[in-house]
Amino acid sequence: MSAPVDPAPEPAPAGEAPPAGPIADPTPWLAAPLPSQTSTLDDWLQGPLESYAEREAEDAWSTAGSVAGTWRPQREQAAPAPDEDAAGTLPSDPSAATVPAGTQRRDRPAFRAELHGLRAVALGLVAVYHIWLGRVSGGVDVFLFLSAFFLTGTFVRRLESGRPLAIPRYWLHTFKRLLPPAAVTILLALAATAAFLPASLWPTVMQQAVASAVYLQNALLVLLQVDYQARDAGAASPLQHFWSLSVQGQAFVVWPLLFALVVRRARRGRPIRRPLLAIMALIGAASLTWSVLSTQSQQQVAYFDTAARLWEFAAGSMLALALPALDRWTGARRPEEERAPRLGALRALTGWAGIALLLATGIVLDVSSQFPGWIAMVPLAAAGAVVVAGHSGRRWGVDALLSTRPAAFVGDISYALYLVHWPILVVWLHHSGQERAGLLDGAAVLAGSVVLAWILTRAIDAPVRRSRWLEARPWRALTAIALSLALVLGASGGWWTWLNRQPEPVPAAQGQELPTDEVATEAPAVLRPAGWQLGGQWPSLPESCSGAWAPSVVFRNVHCEQLLPAGSEPAETIVVVGSSHSRQYIPALIPLAEERDAQIVNLSMDGCPFLAGAERDAYCAGYDEWVLSYLDSVDVDTVLATMTLTSADSAEEVLPTGADTAVQALLDRGLDVIVTRDTPRWPADQFQCAESVVDDGGTPADADAACGAEASAKFAAENPAAPLAALTGPDASVTLLDLSDQICPDGRCSPVLGDVYVYMDDDHLTRLFVEETLALAATERLTAAGF
Repeated sequence: MSAPVDPAPEPAPAGEAPPAGPIADPTPWLAAPLPSQTSTLDDWLQGPLESYAEREAEDAWSTAGSVAGTWRPQREQAAPAPDEDAAGTLPSDPSAATVPAGTQRRDRPAFRAELHGLRAVALGLVAVYHIWLGRVSGGVDVFLFLSAFFLTGTFVRRLESGRPLAIPRYWLHTFKRLLPPAAVTILLALAATAAFLPASLWPTVMQQAVASAVYLQNALLVLLQVDYQARDAGAASPLQHFWSLSVQGQAFVVWPLLFALVVRRARRGRPIRRPLLAIMALIGAASLTWSVLSTQSQQQVAYFDTAARLWEFAAGSMLALALPALDRWTGARRPEEERAPRLGALRALTGWAGIALLLATGIVLDVSSQFPGWIAMVPLAAAGAVVVAGHSGRRWGVDALLSTRPAAFVGDISYALYLVHWPILVVWLHHSGQERAGLLDGAAVLAGSVVLAWILTRAIDAPVRRSRWLEARPWRALTAIALSLALVLGASGGWWTWLNRQPEPVPAAQGQELPTDEVATEAPAVLRPAGWQLGGQWPSLPESCSGAWAPSVVFRNVHCEQLLPAGSEPAETIVVVGSSHSRQYIPALIPLAEERDAQIVNLSMDGCPFLAGAERDAYCAGYDEWVLSYLDSVDVDTVLATMTLTSADSAEEVLPTGADTAVQALLDRGLDVIVTRDTPRWPADQFQCAESVVDDGGTPADADAACGAEASAKFAAENPAAPLAALTGPDASVTLLDLSDQICPDGRCSPVLGDVYVYMDDDHLTRLFVEETLALAATERLTAAGF
């Protein structure tokens, strides 16, 4: 989504009493006056225009003072206010800034109360869609759009009034404002994860905690989307929503630099809006083009990609640059002016049309798989309509509704509400086992989020934002930023260090070794591996390929590994090729290799079976040829490859087209071939399924009943690779290795055997299970087959 910012007070335009400076009483700036006991109902609903509303709201989260639009042309800019000294110090007496009632503020940026309410609508859409609908709402896009709109107003006003951009100070002020509430939320999410979420999610949350704190969460999610070994990249974590804050944080670093491009022009008194419009249009066109192309080809990656979102920032900036002209052409007025705006009814209708379009996004249009491509123009156009409509002068106008106190309240806590609503929802859904919240529990989640957001705003956000001490010196703001980062990094790193210092669990319950081919009816004292250890369950070899086994050409997505170091002189060499379903058998080969003084080389490529001679997709193109070239250049004796392919949804198990050709290509080179049978695939993560049952007090037998299946539902009745055994070559033969009866003993495929989890995800065996259960059987069967 977006992220918040609360800019430092700056000199007021001429004719306007400036706000109190850093050494003054901040109350006039920060305390939102409540209606008096004698106020009317309209006062409570509409609320008076704050005398000390923020002069510059730099993003879509800043509270109680969105300002934008109707800036004076540069020729009308006046000299510094007469009560501001030469050094730019503002008077410390807040009473000096008192403005008599009824005075018009024609010489300052307009307070846009309806945009503060628009934040509330966008945040409400995000929360409602997250909690009840599970669909894209367009609220995130509105936040990015408004962020750029406010930020652009800030820097253009600085340029047009002759003030310095002060970009480093802006960065310090911005992230000093954003990070403390975010850090507290991350720490609370870490605590909730340890207390309520399964251990298999712990490493993911730790990673995301660090990435969120440094505004790289979206980059991490992109990496997880393309990382074959990532644990269920689509699974929700309590910090996943920080991706949008990361996009905004990255934009906050880059976007101010664009305004530096026109500083010299501004100093010469030349107009800057047209050059900036050209810059924004260029960036927007490039980003939108990339967004459309990327969304079509890799939508899951494009969704989190900052480059695919920058056009939304550009759109907000372009509207901010063009708005003064639009206001002049359409006769816009401000709420505090006595004259009604021109086209008032049309403005009111335009505002309502914008709100209606925003509310319809995601309901009328199923846009979940189309964002952030061109379809994101819909919510941006909706938000733009509300911005352009502005003050309608009609009591029934949408601006009147969005300026009410309930809308302002949600707008005030919008940053904190965005931070906390998702972790609360995720924890609840994990606890309840639901995919989506119901009406009542969803309402409870939303109510709890509002309460916690209000507390976070009052206890952390507002004090940090209001602190004169933090604003007085740059190093103090930097200290607040550094402390926030240190707390998150320390908590995540400390937790991970503590976990890895724990002693290895005893591989037996109550001191008695459990049979590895039975399902325990009583819960073992310890089940292995622990959920947080799953990242270490991918099989690997200790050495990177070197010496005689180093490939002459590196192939993408293949990390060549070997068992013995480069200077070894093994009796034979076994090479593992194909997908990760070949790789998972490596631990089963190691005892035999050690017994026979054999070298093992891993050439597997995740997601790409070895099918030499078959037509391949773009991902696997060239892999088979590269493998054969390697085998021709290295002294190899045996090749292991998994050749069958099971199905997650049925007992269908096939021998893929090209499997026989691939095996024959190996035999023709005089290489013996070990053909392994595929392992079961499942429609859902087997580890998480069993872990959930066990965490709820169930036994492995309960996990088997909830998650397991009959072997007849996961394997074909006969091994489809059997015909390959008849293939031969010069002094070479095929050995079939079928361990399905060990993986699914007694005709049952269970997620836990003995005290060991069988699966690490939806289709890979844990390294521990392969080492402790399959290795012995593999050694015996290969030896018996004369291998």
